[in-house]
Amino acid sequence: MKPTVIIEPHQRRCYVDGSTTALESMLLALNANQYIISATIKAAHKLRVKYDFRYIEFQQVLAIIAIAGVDYKDGFFQHLKYQLYTDADLQARDNLNITPFCCDKVAIRRENL
Repeated sequence: MKPTVIIEPHQRRCYVDGSTTALESMLLALNANQYIISATIKAAHKLRVKYDFRYIEFQQVLAIIAIAGVDYKDGFFQHLKYQLYTDADLQARDNLNITPFCCDKVAIRRENL
C-alpha cells in the first residue's frame, strides 16, 4: 500500500518598507496570485506569505514585492535567509518526485549487531 503524502504550503516572512498605499497594492498583487494562499502584514512591517512551493519560488514572491514598488530588507543575513528559503523550496519539489521505499521494514546492519 502506497503511503499518502500530505503537502503543506510553505510559510515565509520578510520585512518590507514602503508607503501605506504601496503596501496595500503589494498585498492585493500577492493575494491575487493563484499560487499564494495568503499574504498578511503583521506589526513592524513584517510580511508573512503562505504559498504553494510546487508552483512558485520565494524569489518570485520577492520579484512581485519589488514590482509593486515596495522595498524588502536585503542585508547580508536576509540574503542568506532568502537563499535558504529558495533551496528548501527546490529540495521539497525534488523530494516529491522520489517514490518512497517500504516504510514498515527496518534494515538491520551487521555493524549494529
